[in-house]
Amino acid sequence: MAMNETDGTSALKAGEKFTLDQWRTWPEGERWELIGGVAYAMSPAPRVPHQRLSLSLSSALNAFLEGKDCEPFYAPVDVFLPKGDPDSSDTVVQPDVFVVCDPDKVQDDGIHGAPDLVVEVLSDSTAYKDLTVKKELYERSGVQEYWLVNPQNGSVFPYVLIDGRYGPTTEILRGGAVNSIALPGFTWHITKATS
Repeated sequence: MAMNETDGTSALKAGEKFTLDQWRTWPEGERWELIGGVAYAMSPAPRVPHQRLSLSLSSALNAFLEGKDCEPFYAPVDVFLPKGDPDSSDTVVQPDVFVVCDPDKVQDDGIHGAPDLVVEVLSDSTAYKDLTVKKELYERSGVQEYWLVNPQNGSVFPYVLIDGRYGPTTEILRGGAVNSIALPGFTWHITKATS
């Protein structure tokens, strides 16, 4: 049985495409990502282990980046990809945690262009999308570094963009150090699994 881009994900409807203009009319209380015109629900809200990891990483990034040019963000903040006129694109995502080093990308309605570092914390409803659709999107869009964090065992898969492609990665197990390439000098440790 062949899988399509919405199998095992929170996509709204296989085969149906939407525009940013349509996305902007959806109810404010609902959170949706739009990737290549495919709508993905951002609910239900993440579980507690997911939020603990996101908070831990956000706090570490905030402390490390204080007084520096780069700025950390955490969901929900809209990131419009690729860079350019947001009305000409059909892609807007809300990464769990990310860092932007170009202040021109930061606008009132969100981030316009690729962040330097993106971190997605895996969950049952988003794992397939994070491992495939989003990984390909971030690679195409020029996100220099992409980390996938597994809250069940505390491991991290860090991907680094080399010659326009994410090279092979090695799983960093709980207790190990994750050293950022995009943010030289930044190291993050996951000290325990949170599930």
